[in-house]
Amino acid sequence: MDETGPARADPDSRARTHLANERTFLAWLRTGLNLIALGLVAAQLLEQELFSDIPIVTLFAALLVGSGVAMVGAAGVHFDHSRAAIETGTYRSNARVIVVGAALVIGIGLTALALVFLLRQGR
Repeated sequence: MDETGPARADPDSRARTHLANERTFLAWLRTGLNLIALGLVAAQLLEQELFSDIPIVTLFAALLVGSGVAMVGAAGVHFDHSRAAIETGTYRSNARVIVVGAALVIGIGLTALALVFLLRQGR
């Protein structure tokens, strides 16, 4: 770093970094879209409600769709912040998005597993 500010990377390196940021965003976008699609499929295919007064399947489908929407929104915000930081040369890795995304998918997976067992007992 010199006295004028952070060291600037060569244009090719910056372009590769921006393209990697875009690929990361697209991976998160695909994951979010898959969660939304899975929620719609669950709403259609899992017709049996476990309890008449608690719409478990409907709530699970809504959780999937809502999680997908949240993941796409978080990916967009993370992409924009990363883009700006790459441009100014101040990018620092932040694991928070990764941890939250992983926890979200693990939570959905565990919920789906419990739902499968409950639905199988009902048959």
